[in-house]
Amino acid sequence: MTLPRRQLIAAAASLGAFLPLAARAARPVLPTPAPPAPETHLPDLSRQLTALPRRREFTTLPRLLDHPDLWDDVAFDALRAYRGAERMIGTGTALSGSWPVEAQNLLNSEIFAFGHPDALLVMALWGEAQLALYDEAAWSQFDLARLTSPGQSPLPLKQSATGSSRHHQDELGAYGAAGRGIPALQARGVVFLACHNAVWAHAGRLLALGAVPGNPAQEQLAAQLTNHLDKRAIVTPSALGALAELQRAGFSRVF
Repeated sequence: MTLPRRQLIAAAASLGAFLPLAARAARPVLPTPAPPAPETHLPDLSRQLTALPRRREFTTLPRLLDHPDLWDDVAFDALRAYRGAERMIGTGTALSGSWPVEAQNLLNSEIFAFGHPDALLVMALWGEAQLALYDEAAWSQFDLARLTSPGQSPLPLKQSATGSSRHHQDELGAYGAAGRGIPALQARGVVFLACHNAVWAHAGRLLALGAVPGNPAQEQLAAQLTNHLDKRAIVTPSALGALAELQRAGFSRVF
């Protein structure tokens, strides 16, 4: 008899043999919900993902995440299970990269030119681009500007398209220049993935630069940074690993 992954993990964890003691102590105590039912339309998936929990109450996190309780596994499972016909992946690594324009152009063409209103785009960010997923409190508390390239800022990626023209031919509206920030793309159903490996690297760089409040260990600082990630984003152990999982489920990487 073959048991589902969740049952195997739960059985091993109940025996205390699945995780090192430090890792077991690091993860929050949350009930394990039933696997989410697959959705086939983008609005339904968006509502489902909004309702599912995100883990943002860690005290420590290890370098490598080796248990589903250490990332947003339930939300990721729902995303991977999506059964819409158009399932696409994009990536971004720089705050000033072309990926926001590419994401918007891809969605505009899929919806307005090819007639696919349920087209789903998953954006996986890491490196400097992921800095845009931290909230304002993290930018202030940890002085994240120290991690950016000269002249770079997350502010353009923080903009929403609220109040902008909704006509798809308006170059300055929600489907043009005003709609390239992360909140604006999320409002169109784009799902952002955060990478724990990038969080760990950010924590290491901050510690190397010094002057981190409380002088935490890297495991503690990685947990604090994770707790400040966008609560709509899905934290994964590795962005590239998550992309591999999605591609096995039928998603196509476009850029």
